[in-house]
Amino acid sequence: MISKKTIILATSIAFMTAGAALAAGGGKWNNHFKDADANGDGQITQEELQNSQATHFSQTDSNSDGQISLVEMEQAMAKRMAERMKSKFEKMDADNSGSLTADEFNARMNKMMEHLDKNGDGVISIDEIPQHGRDKS
Repeated sequence: MISKKTIILATSIAFMTAGAALAAGGGKWNNHFKDADANGDGQITQEELQNSQATHFSQTDSNSDGQISLVEMEQAMAKRMAERMKSKFEKMDADNSGSLTADEFNARMNKMMEHLDKNGDGVISIDEIPQHGRDKS
């Protein structure tokens, strides 16, 4: 039988990205919005959207042939994932040592537990998991 602690840890890991994005106030969608909102007025015009799309396309089209191949898409995604991983690692590395102690690693999980455990009972129930994107039926 799986222990309660194992279930809690597995649930925390499974929802780490979603919980962190919600706690940060929008996560990747907030970043996409900021990227597209070129003049910073809090609104995205059709022109700003088109310019943002053109920029992302040209950045992904590494050989500038006007098409994005699967390899180019994989390379672009790997680069974005590496940048996100580096950013998350740097946030976790509280003492800037270049490596994570168990305490630094666990601090993120503990923060997620606090964020998701709405009623403070030490357990994350399905009702406490953010509803965004989850089938509600």
